Amino acid sequence: MVDINTAMAAAAAERRNRGTGDKEKKKNRSGAGMGIESFDPVKHVAKEKADAISMWLVITFAASVALLMRYLAMPSSKDNPDMLWFIPIMLIFLLPSLHRAILPEKFVEHYTKGTWFKASFLHVFTWLAITFLLTNAPFADIVAPQVDDGWGMISSTEDGEYDFTESDDGAVYLTEGYAGEHFIVMAFSDNYDAADSEYIFTVDGEENYSWVQLFGDDLEDATDSDVLDEVRSHSDIDYPVGVKIPLGLEAGTYDITIEVVEDGDPWENTRTINLELIIEELEVEED
Repeated sequence: MVDINTAMAAAAAERRNRGTGDKEKKKNRSGAGMGIESFDPVKHVAKEKADAISMWLVITFAASVALLMRYLAMPSSKDNPDMLWFIPIMLIFLLPSLHRAILPEKFVEHYTKGTWFKASFLHVFTWLAITFLLTNAPFADIVAPQVDDGWGMISSTEDGEYDFTESDDGAVYLTEGYAGEHFIVMAFSDNYDAADSEYIFTVDGEENYSWVQLFGDDLEDATDSDVLDEVRSHSDIDYPVGVKIPLGLEAGTYDITIEVVEDGDPWENTRTINLELIIEELEVEED
């Protein structure tokens, strides 16, 4: 048997032996002894300054690219729009060379692969943000006027008022032998004044001037202006456009096309609207 004093002395000796082992020594090491680099405040401040200068360099570079693409490249690149995003994206690979060419060595020595990764994202998002700003109103207009709130047909009634019939699957319908006044109407909205655009009507692929085309105030004077609110959301700025359907059209389908042409900025904007007028045959009841 071992008395308690002997057991305690043996345990103390074992603890002392463990304390001289490799594992215990490793636990008792300082950070430098374990391979952890000691914190250097001077070097840390220098790296933060280098990162800040890199950030502003990338923002300035991306903004310059956006301005050049908007005002030099866009006016001549309508037929090659892929160039407008391909070139700015490819410029990412110039960022390391740009830093080394402009910045002194005391900043460049702090840059790593992580720096180029962050700079690439900063370049892309800065370029996108500025490009989005410069290609929308009031700095640009790259989209032709669009139909504001659907379209349809206005028909006069016997009491001198007008009824509105909304288009159905891109077409409006009349029955052969119809009477009264009928107008196919819609309203256009735009970043700028939609009235400044040109509206070219064709019927079955040919410009048909026997059908009366009405614009803006002319359409409001020819119809009840209140009923035009069915096709426009903002009566003060939306531009109503219509075509008056002549009497006596034969049964059949008439394809009406409206070509919208706008002198936009930086290029000419176009839009094509396709409509159908269907004249249904009059059913004659047999006795």
